[in-house]
Amino acid sequence: MSPKNQHTIPRLHLQHFAGLDPLGQVWTYDAVAARQWSAIPEKTGVQTHFYSAEGDDGTMDTRLEEFLAQVESRAAPVYDDLLKGRLPQNPQARLYFAQFLALMHTRTTAMRRMAGEIWGRGAQIHSYAYASNPKAFEGLTRRVEAEKGDKMDPELKEKVRQAMLNPSGYAMEVSKESTFMALGASDKLTPILNKMKWCLVAAQHGYFITSDNPLVREVDPKTRHPIYGDHGFMNKTAEVTFPLSPKILLLLLWDETARDLGAFERDHVHQVNVVRAAHSDRYLYAHINDKRIAELADEYKNSRPGVTTGGFGPKKFAPIKVARRSKAGKEP
Repeated sequence: MSPKNQHTIPRLHLQHFAGLDPLGQVWTYDAVAARQWSAIPEKTGVQTHFYSAEGDDGTMDTRLEEFLAQVESRAAPVYDDLLKGRLPQNPQARLYFAQFLALMHTRTTAMRRMAGEIWGRGAQIHSYAYASNPKAFEGLTRRVEAEKGDKMDPELKEKVRQAMLNPSGYAMEVSKESTFMALGASDKLTPILNKMKWCLVAAQHGYFITSDNPLVREVDPKTRHPIYGDHGFMNKTAEVTFPLSPKILLLLLWDETARDLGAFERDHVHQVNVVRAAHSDRYLYAHINDKRIAELADEYKNSRPGVTTGGFGPKKFAPIKVARRSKAGKEP
């Protein structure tokens, strides 16, 4: 596959959700467009230059995609063993797969989109701080005037200040490269996932689905603090699930007494699928065409993960869009 065509969800994962027909196709359920289709894993979950950094001249740096491919290559043997019911005994192999899992959390469209929203809202809060302080705003405009060599019209100056105070009437576009900061969190997440207890769970009845945001963390709602949050993956009630195939799920938790191998009945399997749908950004993936999955996608189409911001800043933020390419760049 050309370096420009990059998987938002790796083929290593999707290939295990391919149907048993000779073509081995994966069914995609699009919650936004309310439609479903099948394709081979190589052509599923692909975006052009999703992990490439664009240079000033429009050339694309694909080193991040190459790094992800290396991580997937190291994780592949462990993935195969897990499907056979064997938890990794080699510490290095386990660490490789923990890194793969961490990146499966941070590399997705959902996490990249939220990283862009965090970056964009941070910029809007910064602008709001200037506009809400008369001295700071005057200092800012004087610097702009000195740089441009021209005085700002007072009416225009006030219009700019009001826009900085209330940006909701505008749209903000951030660069795709600004969202790469999401992947940096994998460095801290990898050792955390590595320390957790790993368990393999079989679907006794029914089957597991996956999504464009497949690694999901759940905690006891009682442990969530309105200000301090729930401490993320370090929350001792955290349960992390990652479907390996329609029949096998990897469960990570902090309970060292949990059994290495277990099984879920149909209702529990369905609940796991509900959680996957609720945390998806847009797409669900499965090995079969089933109207129940389409109904699940439709039911949770408005529950995609998002960013909440409280405290100092505008009452309402401008919507943020992540640019796919710069205006200077052209699709190769």
